[in-house]
Amino acid sequence: MNARLLAAAALGFVFAAFGARAGGLPHFPGLLAIPIPKHYGYGGFYSRHHLVKIVFGVSGPGEQLRETLTNAAYVIRDLKSRDAPYRLEIVLYGDAVRAADPFSQRYAGEGPLLKALAKAGVEFRVCYNSLVSLHLDPKRVYRTMKIVPSGVLQIVKKEMQGYAYVSNR
Repeated sequence: MNARLLAAAALGFVFAAFGARAGGLPHFPGLLAIPIPKHYGYGGFYSRHHLVKIVFGVSGPGEQLRETLTNAAYVIRDLKSRDAPYRLEIVLYGDAVRAADPFSQRYAGEGPLLKALAKAGVEFRVCYNSLVSLHLDPKRVYRTMKIVPSGVLQIVKKEMQGYAYVSNR
C-alpha cells in the first residue's frame, strides 16, 4: 500500500513540475505526448506576437518526412500550450510527393499523423512538377492536400510572405 501511495505522489510531483499542460492539446498518433515544463519557455515571446508562420520543405519521403511531421506536431503542441496563433504549411516536392497518395502501401503508416496534422490546421501543398515527373496521378492525392505548380516556388512564396523556412535535411 505504501508503494502505491509513493508512486501516486511521485506521479503527482512529475505533473506539477511539468505544469500538466497536456490537457486540451491535440493528440498526434505515434508520438509521445511530452509535457511542457512551466519553467521552460521563451520569456513570453510567442504570446506577445500575433502569428507564428512556418513552412516546412520536404523532398524525401522517408526519415525526412517523418522528422518534419514530428517537428510540426511538437511545434503545434508547444504553441497551443502558450495560446499562440500559428500557420504551418508542409510542402512536399521531389520524391516526397509519393507520401501524398493515401492508397500507397509504402507510406500508409504516415496517414494517421498526416490527417491529425491537417485537423490541427497544417496546410499541405504537393508539387505538380514532381507528380508528373514521377508518373503519379494528381487525382490520388489526399483530399486535405492542395497541388501547386512548383514546390520550390511555393516555399519561396511563403518566405516572401514572412514564413520561416525549415528543412530537416
